[in-house]
Amino acid sequence: MSSPPPPSGATTSAAGLRPWRQFLDPSSLRIPISLSESSYRLTQNLGFFLPNYALLTLAIFLLALITHPLNLILFLCIFAAWTYLVFFRDEPLTLLEYDIDQKIVVGFLAVLTLGALFWTKAWLSLFLALIIGALVIFFHAILRAPEDSLEDSPYGSLLNVVDSPRGQYASV
Repeated sequence: MSSPPPPSGATTSAAGLRPWRQFLDPSSLRIPISLSESSYRLTQNLGFFLPNYALLTLAIFLLALITHPLNLILFLCIFAAWTYLVFFRDEPLTLLEYDIDQKIVVGFLAVLTLGALFWTKAWLSLFLALIIGALVIFFHAILRAPEDSLEDSPYGSLLNVVDSPRGQYASV
């Protein structure tokens, strides 16, 4: 069982990356009315915007390295290798007429990235960038209301906001 091929002209490489206008749309930011809605928004937005969140965290990490230009150049090269070898290739990597498995490529790049982190001593910058990125992602994912939040919600009509004298609660 395999999925049908993508239509011609469609890119499969960045298919998960959502438009930044949709990601940064201020009209979709609302405070959730309950803890259950917060958890629903968090899971929906993490699944929907995961590539955007990854790029945002990477940008925060690279901004943290702006005071160390050689480290920044090294990690930009590693990022370019990840982008080309893992994300933007649809066919297997061939080296000397041998097909190299994707797991080997990812393993090599992971070891290369960890080696660069040890060599440049950029652990603190990475740690701080991950904490800041996680906070930004957390707040964005909770405050952004998904377009399909009412239709696909496991809570159904309980999340509907009803104008009534009792406040913003759905009738049960």
